[in-house]
Amino acid sequence: MNPRISQVQHPAPMMPYPANLRQLSDVELLRQANEARNAVIASGLQRILAGFAGWMQRRRAEAELHALTDRELADIGLTRGDIPFVLAGQAPVREAEAPVAAPVPAAANDRFRKHAAA
Repeated sequence: MNPRISQVQHPAPMMPYPANLRQLSDVELLRQANEARNAVIASGLQRILAGFAGWMQRRRAEAELHALTDRELADIGLTRGDIPFVLAGQAPVREAEAPVAAPVPAAANDRFRKHAAA
């Protein structure tokens, strides 16, 4: 045993039951475990069904967008290449929206900032 750790620093590693809790019977403990298991299964199924419903909705929206003509897509500001971005919830990047290039830094030996770096 490590001599730096004494029994005074760690008197009792674990108590059987906290003083304010009653001991559960086996039947009650089994009932609570079954309820918890059923709740987990139910929430998992709900998440799966919600994901499937969202997937079906995206497929319907994709079919509707692909059914539009190029002119109709242009009227709403889209191209055929933008459809996957729209369905994923991302905004397509346009030429005008592209980030502006960073300014050219000054040369390291130009103390008065009169010339740009090469």
